[in-house]
Amino acid sequence: MKTAVIGGGIAGLVAAYEFVKAGYRPLILEPAQLGGMIRTKALDGFTLEQGPNVLVERPAMVELLSELGLVERVRYPVVNPYGQFVWCRGRPMKVPAGLKEFLTSPLFSLSTKLLLPLRLLQPGLLKPRHDDLSVLEFFSPLIGERSVRDLLDPVLKGIYGGDVEKLSARTIFPGLWDAATQGLSLLGYMRRRPRGARPSIMVLEGGTQTVTDALAERIRGRADKIEARVERIERLSPRGYRLVCSDGSSVDVDACVVTPAGGALAGMIKGIDSELSTMVSAQEYASLTVIHLAVSRSEPLIKDAFGLLFKAGMPDDLLGVMFNSQLFPHVAPPDKHILTVIVGGAQARAKEVDEAALRERLPQQLSELLGVSKVEWLCLTSWRNAVPQLKVGHHQIIAALDRVEASYPGLVFAGVDRGGVGVTDRVRVARESVQRVYGRVSEVLSVA
Repeated sequence: MKTAVIGGGIAGLVAAYEFVKAGYRPLILEPAQLGGMIRTKALDGFTLEQGPNVLVERPAMVELLSELGLVERVRYPVVNPYGQFVWCRGRPMKVPAGLKEFLTSPLFSLSTKLLLPLRLLQPGLLKPRHDDLSVLEFFSPLIGERSVRDLLDPVLKGIYGGDVEKLSARTIFPGLWDAATQGLSLLGYMRRRPRGARPSIMVLEGGTQTVTDALAERIRGRADKIEARVERIERLSPRGYRLVCSDGSSVDVDACVVTPAGGALAGMIKGIDSELSTMVSAQEYASLTVIHLAVSRSEPLIKDAFGLLFKAGMPDDLLGVMFNSQLFPHVAPPDKHILTVIVGGAQARAKEVDEAALRERLPQQLSELLGVSKVEWLCLTSWRNAVPQLKVGHHQIIAALDRVEASYPGLVFAGVDRGGVGVTDRVRVARESVQRVYGRVSEVLSVA
């Protein structure tokens, strides 16, 4: 079986690696450098993550790190438990980590605190009236609209760069959505979830790019790469696919994992399924800019906090500030802290990044927000169309992807619209996609 992977980001590298492990020699079609948005820069004793900052300790990620021999490089937070904060009513407020913190948190009104125990027990409280709802509509009956805006909006902006009025509750909280449609109470949902400790965040000594570098090394000499963009996918008879590239070349394969999503995917599959092409072409993306700053370790950062997140309306579309070296001291020199500032998101629309203006304004903003001074600028990295906006109705795109896969054995999709946007989720989705290739190609071969 001749296999191909379109896209050389983390999902594409994992898919290629899985094919190599199974004895195939996959073809990777990627016009840019391997690794996608995963970039790590070493600078004067700092480890600067220019893309994703942390990994989540889930089975797919742990297994991959073990296979790549990277377990010894894993570093966990030195502060445990650590706090996550949101900016609300002019000051940082801690996201409650338990009942005691919830009862004392100013993020919730007195009525919400009094009524929540009853709401947790109430069957059908979150049962949706439609086939999808925004995060705001879905959670408001539980904690109230104000608390959703004060708490969930900044948290989800930190992940998706999006808006709780538009993001899909069904896609982002699938387990809770399923429980709600069955009429379960929130307590009932919590009881039926698998028991276990909350997964930890972690980083790798040397940075996240260590993972993509190790994957690239594992497939070196056992996979081929074409540095061209795939423009369209054509179905061959009786089976297989022709991948037509932007340079005029083409390659015929039996199976293909497709990792691009949105507009990049739309053109590829227009001849395969015009309905799906139209749906994904309308997918919106948020752009993000990652700015690394340094301050003295004597500066008054929020104690034991990993970061501070913001809801809409902040100057320069400020989304969050992470205190990486407060949890992971090895990523900065002994006398310095890294501040990772994220700006942009859906609220910024297509606004161009003005680095000179940010250099001038950010130090003053951080002084006002955090009380820090003597801010040192390290670097800025901008990502266009970085994060998909999984808006209300996104489940229809997932259903269409499933439908096309069922009709075209050997063609599977592993884009960001398949699952979460984090590195750990991308690893899981990629591994699952390769397993679907095996299953569906085997079905065709057995019939033939």
